[in-house]
Order: sequence, then C-alpha cells, then structure tokens
Amino acid sequence: MEAGAERFNYMEPTTPSIVYRYHKGLYVNLTNRCPTACVFCVKNAWKMDYRGSNLNLAGAEPSPAEVIALAKAEWAAAPFEELVFCGYGEPTMRLEALLACARMVKTGRAEPLPRTLRVRLNTNGLANAVWGRNVVPEMKGLIDSVHVSLNTADPAQWLELMRPLDPWASTGFEKVKEFIREASMLLPEAVASAVEGPALDSAKFRELAEKLGAEVRLRPRLESEEPR
Repeated sequence: MEAGAERFNYMEPTTPSIVYRYHKGLYVNLTNRCPTACVFCVKNAWKMDYRGSNLNLAGAEPSPAEVIALAKAEWAAAPFEELVFCGYGEPTMRLEALLACARMVKTGRAEPLPRTLRVRLNTNGLANAVWGRNVVPEMKGLIDSVHVSLNTADPAQWLELMRPLDPWASTGFEKVKEFIREASMLLPEAVASAVEGPALDSAKFRELAEKLGAEVRLRPRLESEEPR
C-alpha cells in the first residue's frame, strides 16, 4: 500500500470533485494539467484522491459557470471563509477560467457568495513563463492571496524538486521569482512556501522570500500532515 493511503483510508470515489472542502475553505479543482512533476506531489501515490475527494477530472475541465454554481450550493449548505484555487493541477494553466470565476465573485454576480469572500490561488508560480507575459496585473482586484510553492533558494535544487517540463526548465526558477515579486507588489498577500525536509536550507529560503517581498510558510509533506 502506498505511504499515507492506510492512514487516511482513501476509498477511491468515482465521481470527480470540482469543488471540495478542506479546513475552512472551499477548494476549486480547475484542472489536472501542470507544467511541473514535483517530487513531493502525492497525486499518484494517492491515486488522484484527496482525503475522500476524487480529483481526477479525466480531461473534463469545469467551466466557470459550473464552478460558481457548485460554490453557491456549498455556501447554501454551510458558508466557508475562502475560495481556494488548488487541486491536482496548476490552476493558472486555465488562467481565463480562473479569473472569470474570481471576477464573478468580486463583482457580485455569484450571490449568495459575498463580494468580500477571500479568493486565494495556490500555484507553482510558473504562470508568466507558461503564458509568455506578466499575468499578475490581471489578478489585481480579483485574487486576495497567492501562495507560491517555491521550495528552495537554489535554482539547481528547484529543478530537482519541481521537475518542470522542458519548455519551462531553463528559465523557470527566475520566472517564479519574478511572479512572486510582482504579486508582492500588486496583490494584498503573497506567500512563498516550502515543503519541510532535511534538504531545505530554511534560512536561505526565508532570506530569498523576504527579498522578493513575500511572507514565508514552511509546510509538512502532505502524507505527514494530520487531517483537520
């Protein structure tokens, strides 16, 4: 059995989850596509399951209208504190859909979701590289918080940990730093995160993150994190 599977008693549900609850947020599973294959990603070991939610979209990516309809239904059942774009894929691979969802919330077109609902993006920070432009200004007024999985201050180690696809390998680390720097200037909150482990130089990581203007978050590997 894969590490962590017994601990969380995964049931391998068959119906894909477009939205799922975790902690005090509602998470949006926008895509399974990703420009990286991170060594610490658990999607394969956990068979695309996340604590009882099947995140395998099988290529059937949801429209913004579907996402908001499901978010409204969840809110009616029980309000949540934030809408988080995260899942077993990189949300910015569907940048237009991501921004469309956030725009509906912030313009009041997603009632009963309040305009003041906090909207967070969890990302690997490669959006500028993928889209060939600085996309952070497009997020201004729509995204309240961005958490970027940076993981190291060493570009060589970044390649080893993140395993980016070829088109983004050579410039990826610098593009992620650029994304964080822009987000720290234009968005209300920018956080650089790193997965804890013996190979992490936390002092150098903290120094780089703060230089880029971001807050710092050190997080455990998912398989060692207690569910809450």
